[in-house]
Amino acid sequence: MAVIIGCVFYSMNGLFIARIHDMTIPSIIFYRLLFGLLFLFACINLRGKSSDLRIKKKKGNLLLQGLMVVSCMLLYFTCLKYTCVSIAILLQYTAPIYVMLASPFILNEKIGKKSIAALCIAIAGVVLIVRPAGGFSEIELTGSYMLGMIAGLLSGLVFAGLLINVRVLKKEYPETAMIFWPLAISFLLLSPFAFDISFSVLLDNLKVLIAFGIVSIGLGEIFMVIGLSRLEARTGSLLALIEPVSGVFFDVTVLGVALSSETLAGCALIMGSAALISFRDSGKQADEPELPRAAG
Repeated sequence: MAVIIGCVFYSMNGLFIARIHDMTIPSIIFYRLLFGLLFLFACINLRGKSSDLRIKKKKGNLLLQGLMVVSCMLLYFTCLKYTCVSIAILLQYTAPIYVMLASPFILNEKIGKKSIAALCIAIAGVVLIVRPAGGFSEIELTGSYMLGMIAGLLSGLVFAGLLINVRVLKKEYPETAMIFWPLAISFLLLSPFAFDISFSVLLDNLKVLIAFGIVSIGLGEIFMVIGLSRLEARTGSLLALIEPVSGVFFDVTVLGVALSSETLAGCALIMGSAALISFRDSGKQADEPELPRAAG
């Protein structure tokens, strides 16, 4: 449920971006991180959990998580710039394929027939949702479009790395640290873009940016990381496919985008795959003890 709720918050990205004007993508991401981190820091202190932010072992994995967070954002938006929303979403959500292939070797997670079936159903659903109007056969893989496609494929690989690394960090860090530090590292890396816009432009977009940071970075990250840290990597990656379904819902209800029969069928397939993988793991996860944390 935490992963699904996190996906719902993430899927609101399009609603906020549509209301932000005269800002570059890196500067939007920077201020989104700024206000999201301020919200997270306030929540951590109000709950008296500031001690959870103490840096322990696996510092390299923590730094890697921050690098992957900012890389995934920039690669996704690069794909979005040179291709289209459909292709960007489709390529980023190839991540469950990579997770399912890598998790047996990195995390010693077993792959069952139901997991493979759920993955196939979910990918088919994503394809139906994001299929371009003219069909994939009309896509020309040349020039800048090819650059966008490569960026999209890399965003899927990096997203898979994020999902796997959360499970590695869980052995050492509480959810609070896994949420805050990677975002703080991303914030520092993007800090030069704070000066890409004028003060008047920032002021005009301030309310939307604050809401964007709180909803997407704050609430979205809290629920997503809590959920992913308590699930097997392949299960979490499949449930993350709920995000395109949530995006479709907001497009229809808020932006007034028409809903086609193919989109509706794709949503049904993804929801079905999520139900299949959730029911399969529910009993097992309830019986398993929480992962022990390393001493120190």
